Amino acid sequence: MPTNPIGGINPTVAPAGIGQSSQASLRVGLEYVGKIISFDPAGIAEVQIGDQVFGMKLGNNFAVGDVLHFRFLGSDPNPTFLLLSAGANQSAFENVILSGTSLLIAQLQDEAQLQGQLSKVESLLPPMLQNPQNSQLTAAQLQNAIVMSGLFYESHLANFAKGKWPLNALMKEPQNRPNFNASQIVNKQLDALENQTIRWNGNVWPGQLMDWQVAYEQEQSSSLPHDDNTNKAIVSVIELDLPQLGKVQARLTLRGNALNVQLKAEKPQTENLFRQEISDLKSTFNANGQELKAMEVITHG
Repeated sequence: MPTNPIGGINPTVAPAGIGQSSQASLRVGLEYVGKIISFDPAGIAEVQIGDQVFGMKLGNNFAVGDVLHFRFLGSDPNPTFLLLSAGANQSAFENVILSGTSLLIAQLQDEAQLQGQLSKVESLLPPMLQNPQNSQLTAAQLQNAIVMSGLFYESHLANFAKGKWPLNALMKEPQNRPNFNASQIVNKQLDALENQTIRWNGNVWPGQLMDWQVAYEQEQSSSLPHDDNTNKAIVSVIELDLPQLGKVQARLTLRGNALNVQLKAEKPQTENLFRQEISDLKSTFNANGQELKAMEVITHG
């Protein structure tokens, strides 16, 4: 099973003759601790992970006995690991052999107090938009904030293993940042699956906080024989507290290609401004090719 490191981050794969036993015990996306037990004449490091030994091209900065921290990326066509860090202690190497189920349970126990809360993606990066004047760029950056939030990391990891997701994009997700807390993101992922709701909160541009929620439309009843998300509308709610306009909310409901927009403002003067400008706003939507079913200003209260 010949392998090569990929890029400067060194995802590595086991070469022929090493790590031949089944990798069924390794779970894609989980982190493992390995120890360098020897180097072969060609300079390939033999790394013990659990009860298996893998050959890896690690470079010249490592020695026998070094303990390394990996994330398992997959085994198709060859077992591949992402080198996260070096320097874990010996006791960590001896005690981290947990099953995937045990690790998940431990993570969820650590974050038990978060159970039942709305999944929330808190921005750990600089403001999303440096210049909110470019509407097309703004839309792409809003989309990127959700896609790269870490909630979909396992899906992206699987696509990376199939050659359908770039490594540089994968490395930008929270799971590959220093001091990443895996238990928090797992809790958020499970909560998002259960509630079918994602919430982003952070600086949308310098000095301006935004709360953004994306969910399937909640229906009281359905005539469908079973729950089919393909027939549900997607609801996006954006809330801002602006310096001059005050608290405002935009609720966008997308069903198929048809968009329904509701605007709400806490200040009466802002509500009146919305009503004055709504015709121009409708024209902007239409000019950008968006099918607009309805747009209205809702009285606050």
